[in-house]
Amino acid sequence: MKLIDYLISRITLFFTVIMLLWATVYFFLQMKEIHDGIDEGLTNLKQEFIAKANTTSGFTEILKDNTPPNFYIKEIMQEDAETLIENFTTTAIYFPTELEKEEVRMLTTAFRCEQNGKYYQLQFFISTVESNDLTENMLYLLLGLWITLSLTMFVVGKIIITKANKPFYRLLDELKRFNLDNSRMIDFPPVKIREYIQLNNTVRELLEKNMHVFTEQKVFIENTSHELQTPLAIAIAKLENLLEKYRNDETYVKELAGVLDILNRMKRLNSNLLLLSKIKNRQFAESRTVNLRETLEKVIVEFDDLAAYRQITVEQKGNASLVLQINEDLVHILFTNLVKNAIIHNEPNGKISIRYASDTITIANTGNRAAAKMFDRYQTGASDEKSSGLGLSIVKTIADLYQIEINYCYDGEMHIFKLSINSSTNKC
Repeated sequence: MKLIDYLISRITLFFTVIMLLWATVYFFLQMKEIHDGIDEGLTNLKQEFIAKANTTSGFTEILKDNTPPNFYIKEIMQEDAETLIENFTTTAIYFPTELEKEEVRMLTTAFRCEQNGKYYQLQFFISTVESNDLTENMLYLLLGLWITLSLTMFVVGKIIITKANKPFYRLLDELKRFNLDNSRMIDFPPVKIREYIQLNNTVRELLEKNMHVFTEQKVFIENTSHELQTPLAIAIAKLENLLEKYRNDETYVKELAGVLDILNRMKRLNSNLLLLSKIKNRQFAESRTVNLRETLEKVIVEFDDLAAYRQITVEQKGNASLVLQINEDLVHILFTNLVKNAIIHNEPNGKISIRYASDTITIANTGNRAAAKMFDRYQTGASDEKSSGLGLSIVKTIADLYQIEINYCYDGEMHIFKLSINSSTNKC
């Protein structure tokens, strides 16, 4: 969920609940006001009636025989009158003219008539039909107001928050395109909000520190590699001269050959570590459309002599041509390491099987059971004393850089490496 949608949904929900509670309270307060107004009218009617009954002779008797439409009167005992509590109620009364019951607000009370000394129960009522209509209209108006305000809050809030967050999303886009090796600071969007100003300043400081550290690290690695290559090359050259000079001394030759192998391995290790560092630091930034099948076929041709020397048969199946945006040098290194690995870790008179599918390339070779952590650094097989142990680690690094899924398994006495392009699979 986007930040804008999260904020708007939470704010709108909170606002809607508050509005609903407010509408409920407002409705009941308004109904109370309506009832209070009706009750006040009934009280005034009662007071006028009692005042007239106490001053007009025979007034109550006349009303008993000729009851008005909104008034009931009946004579009661003194004790009943004294115990009756005046109250207001909402009830329903049948109106013959309407042929139905209607809701009324009724005042029930009692009084002693001073003209004849008798006690009477009085019931005054007023139809609340108009108040019911008002209540219904009020409900509709409140509901309409509630929905309108909620929608307005959602739309206006989203517009305001979206506009306020534009610098944030522009900064995200700049960070996505940022490349440490590019040595170019990103363009920070102009902002007026304090938090975004602080964010821009913090990101700028962080990027500047990382760019400085990255540049120093890259220079250090390149210088170190270069400085190591020079003495290694000199040492190898001197040992080769000594090897030629004392070629007749078998013991001396054996000792020199062992040291020479170690130095050559150090040289390869140094080159591979430098290559890994460059790949991880994205120093192979240039990419173009590469036909992976054509590149692999060229690599196989380059290893024809070595495969023939070890009597290894190479077979290729499938007609699919996989195309990918990738650095041409890196894809060549990837396939070189895989093919070389398939030859070195193969058996005499073994075979290499390469299959091309619509989105996968599978490279399989015969051989003994190998280590389970095949892509770990310095993980080598039993027959590769001269290997630096970084070949497959380089393969994995290149594959991860271009979102190529690579999996390894051992099945039917075959080492199987499966590269999946534009798809993901855990099976070989």
